[in-house]
Amino acid sequence: MNHIEADFLLKSRDAFLSSASLTLQDLRDRVAGGAEGTDRRDTLSALDTVARAFARDLATIKADAATVRTLLASGTAAQLGLSDKRYANVRSAIVGAVRRFGEPIVPVTRRIAFADSWRDLLNLVETRHHRFGLHRLACFCSVMGIEADQVDRETLLGLHEALEAEELVKQPRRLLKHTIALWNICRRTVSDWPNITLASPFEHDIIALPITAFPESFVEDLGCWQRRVSKVDPFDNDAPRRALRQTTINNQTAILIRIASALVRSGTVELQDVTSLAVLVEVEHFKTALRFIVARQPDGEPTPYIHRMANILRYVAIHYCDVDEAQQSDLTDLCERLDPRQPRQMSSRNRERLRQFDDPEAVLRLLNFPEAEAERGLAQTNLLRAAKCFERALAVSMLIHCTLRIGNLRTINMETDLRRVGRTWYLNIDGDRVKNGQPLDFELPEALTRLLQTYVRDHRPQLPGATGPYLFPGRDGGPRPHSTMRIDISDALRKRAGLVMNPHLFRHAIAKIVIERDPGLAFSISRQLGHKRMDMTMQHYLGTEGRSAGRQINRLLNKALADPIVPED
Repeated sequence: MNHIEADFLLKSRDAFLSSASLTLQDLRDRVAGGAEGTDRRDTLSALDTVARAFARDLATIKADAATVRTLLASGTAAQLGLSDKRYANVRSAIVGAVRRFGEPIVPVTRRIAFADSWRDLLNLVETRHHRFGLHRLACFCSVMGIEADQVDRETLLGLHEALEAEELVKQPRRLLKHTIALWNICRRTVSDWPNITLASPFEHDIIALPITAFPESFVEDLGCWQRRVSKVDPFDNDAPRRALRQTTINNQTAILIRIASALVRSGTVELQDVTSLAVLVEVEHFKTALRFIVARQPDGEPTPYIHRMANILRYVAIHYCDVDEAQQSDLTDLCERLDPRQPRQMSSRNRERLRQFDDPEAVLRLLNFPEAEAERGLAQTNLLRAAKCFERALAVSMLIHCTLRIGNLRTINMETDLRRVGRTWYLNIDGDRVKNGQPLDFELPEALTRLLQTYVRDHRPQLPGATGPYLFPGRDGGPRPHSTMRIDISDALRKRAGLVMNPHLFRHAIAKIVIERDPGLAFSISRQLGHKRMDMTMQHYLGTEGRSAGRQINRLLNKALADPIVPED
């Protein structure tokens, strides 16, 4: 395309839209007048349930597949106060009503005629499914007045907007990817096809080069640094004071490779000249690499992550590259100037998600989840499904009562971390396995202990990998994978408790629940979370304790108003 109008993407969204204007209220009227018997009753009831559950007027909701699909996917049964079975019936009834009583939507490729040039081009494609797969692109370009030799990135972005708005498309990105692939096949196999290679129009923030691309001397030096920071030498005054955990070393290694790649991509240093970490900590190279990364930010400003990258590079300079005091001073000054000075506090996303626990019912659903999930497991006839229910119940109970990070939760070793003294069970996790190095020590409450014993005795043996030592086993006998455990817990909480949260949010949620009921327990919850400093708890985990303190102050003020203290003469 030679020129892209400012509102091109906005216009693109209208390219495939049909003129259908039927609403769910119109649909309800049609059902009331055209359906009979239980079908009529159930469909009207389903539509009325949707209106109540989503607090929406049916007259404001379009009765097309895309709108109804988006609406029904925006809430779970638990969030809407419905049983799973009832919500499934509601969805089925409404989808069926849209199909039977709604206005039929003619597919885009039948509603929109191709421009002559596009029809001639597609006629060159002999493979039938290749030709059909390019029909939507041809329709879009015909509507927007784009010729085949003008197709480019902006065209693809516009097509994606049109697909997003189209009623019948469920996965726009997948369809766009398929279209791009077919176009490139035709470019190679069809004579007279425009010599344009298409690629994904979405930008990817890829800076890091593969480590194999760097000189061998740089890779060897990086390995030496890794070995140095993995253990402490008390007789080396320049060595770090404590060894880094392997996870930290891996993260910092990735950051150093990213910085080295940014230096190369900036055009200042050739790849073959990045021979050691000392090249990165030269002051001008330090500036160049980080300036390149800052420039790629949406607002062109340093972020906390970039500030962390700078500090890691400064750490390498001081404890590994042995730079002189003048260079140390320059690097320290640069790090200070890259500090965005943002207050250390809870993220806005976590603060927003915690608001669901302003509702006492949400708090009850969270705290009752382990018992409810265990009862659900008892109702299962399939032994593996029952075991998975008890596994989730135990995991969530431990997140509630021990506020563990998921990395520690999934790696609980039954042989070394759990012990029993009399009737009491204890969980002890060494500090070298904890993010901040603080050991964790918990006395498990009675309800959690009963659940633990039932799970280990009756249900854990049914899980794949149960011959290993981990409380939550993976299929290979190791610990349960981080991502699958996180997704399993999050999905179950959303579907069955109506709560949108990941495992780490338990730490914030439990702190909120406790402190809002008793602000005096701030120190206790700080110890429970395993924080070294109280300010970490106050700044990062307690986002709403001010409201609780305010309520207590208001109660005292009301009491003072009702029972004033009269000074003695």
